[in-house]
Amino acid sequence: MAHILLVDDDVDVVARNIAALQASGHEIAACSTTAEAAESVRREVPDVVVMEGMLDGTLAGFDLARSLANEFPALPLIMLTRADEHFTARELASQDRDGWLPVQRYLEKPVSTDVLVYEVEHLLPGGH
Repeated sequence: MAHILLVDDDVDVVARNIAALQASGHEIAACSTTAEAAESVRREVPDVVVMEGMLDGTLAGFDLARSLANEFPALPLIMLTRADEHFTARELASQDRDGWLPVQRYLEKPVSTDVLVYEVEHLLPGGH
């Protein structure tokens, strides 16, 4: 059983993802802001963080990902987001470089729960 932190302000997405991950035997914590997420990780480092890019009314999830990757370099991060809808063509082009976003998986919403469970389990130690 892994400890997964979900960071998203969409209560329906969180509820659906909690149900799917718990059904796969994982322990889930959830929060809806970057401040709550940072505090939660510092209190108890999870096995994987699944986060939204659009948090706190901005693209703060991207900053959270960079901060967590810097402070906890071995912590696997998955970003589920629709943030690409908010970037200009120039901003989208600038994303395509190494290190721009230090996440192991970047998935555009909507993401099926089967895909999420698969991705989480493959990032866990001993994953496939």
